[in-house]
Amino acid sequence: MKKLYFAAAACAMAFFAGCSSYSEIAYWKSGVRVNSGEKPLASFLTQNFSYQLFHCIPIATGVPWTEGDEDVMDDYNVEWFADKATVDNNIVSLRYALRKVGSNRVEDLVSSYDDSSMWSLFLVNRREVRTSCLIMPPEPPAEKK
Repeated sequence: MKKLYFAAAACAMAFFAGCSSYSEIAYWKSGVRVNSGEKPLASFLTQNFSYQLFHCIPIATGVPWTEGDEDVMDDYNVEWFADKATVDNNIVSLRYALRKVGSNRVEDLVSSYDDSSMWSLFLVNRREVRTSCLIMPPEPPAEKK
């Protein structure tokens, strides 16, 4: 019977581990300009998921994107018994993306929060924090007079 419980727990953990975070830098290849009249360098999107038991006990969470050479990070790194699905951690991923692209300007920064428990019969809550923006070209250095 213990083996059955262990197998059920392992299956549940693998289910929760799924895709726990996602980040993407999409380089701007179009000539379309945004509201400021500038052409963005790239668009950025990051999502982090957190799973909680009874809306309060952390089960698993995605780890923010802070390393790697990829432009798309579909991350299966999971921290167990932690909750890192926050806007602050998404901003950490955004800062990494800005360093990677070589800029420090963003436009149209939007963060959203989705909290759903309907899919899990109200036992397990899944929270998603999503942040997206356009990465603009860096401003030229000011000329010294």
